[in-house]
Amino acid sequence: MEIKDYFEVYTPDLSSLGGEKMGSFVDFYSATESLDFEPYNLILFGVQEGRLSLKNETCAFAPDEIRDELYDLYQGEWGMKILDLGNLKLGDRVEDTYSALKDISEYFAENGKQVLILGGGHDLIKPIFEAYSTLGKPLSFASADAYLNFQDGDNYNSTSFLSELVAAPESLLSKYTLLAYQTYLCSPIEVNLLKNMDFTLLRLGDFNADYNELEPYVRDLDHMSIDLSVLKSSEAPATIHSSPNGISADGLCALMRYAGMSTRMKSVLFAELNPRLDKNKQSSKVFAQSIWYFLEGLHLRYDDFPEINNHNFKKFHVSAGFSELVFYKSNRSGRWWVALYNKSETANIPLLSCSLNDYNKAVQGLLTERLSSQLKF
Repeated sequence: MEIKDYFEVYTPDLSSLGGEKMGSFVDFYSATESLDFEPYNLILFGVQEGRLSLKNETCAFAPDEIRDELYDLYQGEWGMKILDLGNLKLGDRVEDTYSALKDISEYFAENGKQVLILGGGHDLIKPIFEAYSTLGKPLSFASADAYLNFQDGDNYNSTSFLSELVAAPESLLSKYTLLAYQTYLCSPIEVNLLKNMDFTLLRLGDFNADYNELEPYVRDLDHMSIDLSVLKSSEAPATIHSSPNGISADGLCALMRYAGMSTRMKSVLFAELNPRLDKNKQSSKVFAQSIWYFLEGLHLRYDDFPEINNHNFKKFHVSAGFSELVFYKSNRSGRWWVALYNKSETANIPLLSCSLNDYNKAVQGLLTERLSSQLKF
């Protein structure tokens, strides 16, 4: 793959390249240099595509605005190598941009590279999804969004991408999670339809209730998208779709730290930030700071999935009247899982990521919403 055919070089602000600022610790792609991706822990690039972002087309200008704020932050004690490839070259048609984004996403997925994408519209999730579908494995996607983005009709845009992901003939979507949706902004019929498809829908109030309970939702994801509409307008005003209610900036940072820690996470898309609606670059700062926390999570990432033969876990049997549940707790991280089926011990039992609270409730004879929606007896 010839990277120079796909990307336009980004030139950073020189003020961000001194001292301990992030910009000093990032490598920036130059068209005159040959590239070896192997040493890099994270690949970052922008996609200045907003033509199908409904009523929010100028979100196309967001990537460089987010970069300016990100590279002006201080570097954490991470020791990671980060490469900024610049911005993806746009096609004459949106479909051409999609094709290029699919090629790039597929290339990095095949090579096991963590990717962070600065959009652009939320419709960019489609070519990313198509790229991962070519790997032939079931996919787990999630979005943090105030809206469902599930609409019938032939006009594909940033408010209807979920319909496309579900209906595509080649779709390998096995699980979809919507985080912090706002009930009064979503059709009850569509909400019930998605729930009947065994998708996980987490309301705004549940998201805000306890950030610690968010980690199991993102632990097994392949991709996550962040739509700026998920944040309350007072904290991130740079979208026409913002609402007085929403998650807070610290809530997004907590979510992104967990996303960075997920060993399955392959890519994250930041979408729908319209710089022309921003105030004092506040929204760009929110996205930039949440990326900082994602990098911190990436630094802390390690695989502690329970392995029957390794004994890297503690096992708990809970008899709660309705059935016996088997919980597993990592000796290293303290993270929890529960067996999805009540069978004899085998290395092939599928495990559901859960929390200490799920275990404590089961001990009391209660099932949390997370467990009751997934467990089979």
